[in-house]
Amino acid sequence: MKRVLGATAFLILQAAAILLAQVPRGDANNGKALYIAHQCWACHGYNGETGTRLLQDDGTFIPRLLTVNGFIGFIRAPRPDQAPPIGSMVSMPSYGVASLPNQQAADLFAYIKTFKPTQPPLKDIPLLNRMISEGGKIKPAAK
Repeated sequence: MKRVLGATAFLILQAAAILLAQVPRGDANNGKALYIAHQCWACHGYNGETGTRLLQDDGTFIPRLLTVNGFIGFIRAPRPDQAPPIGSMVSMPSYGVASLPNQQAADLFAYIKTFKPTQPPLKDIPLLNRMISEGGKIKPAAK
């Protein structure tokens, strides 16, 4: 039994390695054109910071954007059994290989990975921090 399980695990790992090797290198310039053509900006903004965010408040990418394989897996079958994320009215559409081949998906990933935060982290906004620290406190009216 151990030998069969070991052989099965080996075959699974070997198949995964082959799939990883088949993911093409992305081109950010092509990815930008795809981002615009597929209207990704309508939900994610032009820098991934608005709507359904691709960048977190600290400037890091959301977990599904950590690897090209994770990204491609997600766009092939995004949350089919889950409600849209908080702050969104729609779910991510599914992009099959016919509508977005692996090369284009890798290009799109390469472009998204160029996104940088354009706003300071929330912890670095003095007025916001003051509002949070004073929130809910009733101040006496000035006479």
